[in-house]
Amino acid sequence: MKAVRVFCSALAGVALSGSVAFAAEVIEKQTTTTYSGTVSDISPSSSTIVFKSESSSAPVSYRYNKTTTWVDSSGSVITSEQTRNSPVTVYYAKDGDSTIVTKVVASKPSITKETTTTTTKTKEE
Repeated sequence: MKAVRVFCSALAGVALSGSVAFAAEVIEKQTTTTYSGTVSDISPSSSTIVFKSESSSAPVSYRYNKTTTWVDSSGSVITSEQTRNSPVTVYYAKDGDSTIVTKVVASKPSITKETTTTTTKTKEE
């Protein structure tokens, strides 16, 4: 009977230590970065979005996927095509060796209004 109790105690200890090992929590850290610029091109066939920025002379391109969110400045969902030629802020994160856009927020383009006055004089004869 003693042997059975010792065996059951040992089994309970193994089961307890096994559950402790599974209780360890895995914390994954993901860094999200932003980029601001104007969308110059969107290629749905290659899932690529190209930007121009005032701070960089060369265009910058990123890949997006089916989970990328496209919204306007008020948070309403828009299509990727609606961001073409618009200023945007892009949120992106590393996914292995790739950089994937997670969210695109389009802002309203600044509008500059210019008024031109033309005066025409006719020559009286």
